[in-house]
Amino acid sequence: MLAGVFCVRGRGGKGHDVGLLRLLLALSVLFDHTGGVPTPWGVYTIIGGPLAVECFFIISGFYMGLVLNERYDRPALTGAFYANRAIRIFSLYYLFLALYLAVFVAAQAGSGASPLWPYLTPTLPLHDKALLAALNFTVIGQDLPLWLRIDHGHLVWTIHAFHTGQLEVFHLMAIPMAWSLSLELCFYALAPWVARRPVWQIAALMGASLAARVGAAAMGYADDPFSYRFFPFELALFLAGVLAYRAWAAHRAVWDQPRMRLLALAVPLAILTYAPLTGSAPGNGFFAAPRVALLVLVACGLPAIHGWGRRKAWDRAVGELSYPLYLDQLLVFAMMSGLPVLAAHPGLRTLAVAAVSIALAYVVVRFVDARIEAVRARLAARAGAHAVLG
Repeated sequence: MLAGVFCVRGRGGKGHDVGLLRLLLALSVLFDHTGGVPTPWGVYTIIGGPLAVECFFIISGFYMGLVLNERYDRPALTGAFYANRAIRIFSLYYLFLALYLAVFVAAQAGSGASPLWPYLTPTLPLHDKALLAALNFTVIGQDLPLWLRIDHGHLVWTIHAFHTGQLEVFHLMAIPMAWSLSLELCFYALAPWVARRPVWQIAALMGASLAARVGAAAMGYADDPFSYRFFPFELALFLAGVLAYRAWAAHRAVWDQPRMRLLALAVPLAILTYAPLTGSAPGNGFFAAPRVALLVLVACGLPAIHGWGRRKAWDRAVGELSYPLYLDQLLVFAMMSGLPVLAAHPGLRTLAVAAVSIALAYVVVRFVDARIEAVRARLAARAGAHAVLG
């Protein structure tokens, strides 16, 4: 269901991760996908997938504002910025895509049932299958299946792609939640031309995005996928993050003060207590007051979190797990959900999937991602990007 800025790393500088926050958001996605943990106030999914992904969009805006103003701080470095972002997104994505496909092939060969079956049956014409198969490799464009449905054996555009009673097109994506990476890539494409602009221009564009969302909601276009998967509306959240960076950059010493730690701590505390305080499971509606309040708190709290945590190695190490954790969770869930003891205890299943997914994410970070980061660091250095951020 989600996505986001699992893709920001701080290696090679003083550190620019909000690691604990990112891990909590990644676990929100996992808890949502696996059914959560039963509690006296309902099923606990932390803040749920939709709200977590929007928090990630804000974080992405903050760090793209930071890297484009302090590392890739001139137009000549835009190409290096794009290359570094592409390496970050695609390298681990393709690793996990290979793992997913290997498991799918094994399941198809063993039982005749797997997510590959729609490609092996006459569900759709060949050219539609080819398009959807290609989106698994391009990443960008993976949000398109959220606007498609199958009608009389063909793909047709729709704003009602979910709960149709038939095969939902986004399930033909090997890693269904990678739609959010497509939105992330759209923002990266725009970021060099936006993040260095004057504050009033960024705020004006953010206002236009919010106004478009309000206008669409007034006309009845407020539900999923408009609630958190439509890039023109989500752009406001990315830009809120950029403005949060500008607030930090303008008064760095203020955000480093001990009193700002209360604001920094308020954000993860609000995330952990969101469900019990609101009295219900998180919904998809953007304009729900608790949802808006949390998004505002995240945007306002990011400068304080960054000011406090950017020099903490443990926080960066925790944050590095978030992107592989996001990508591996459905694979781990699929492989573990058939275990009888876990099938009978949904809460235990969620916790077990979380533990194994984190362990797998650590292995990937330790043995794969570290080498990828070395390549990215060399690329940035050759381009003349600044080595120290924050």
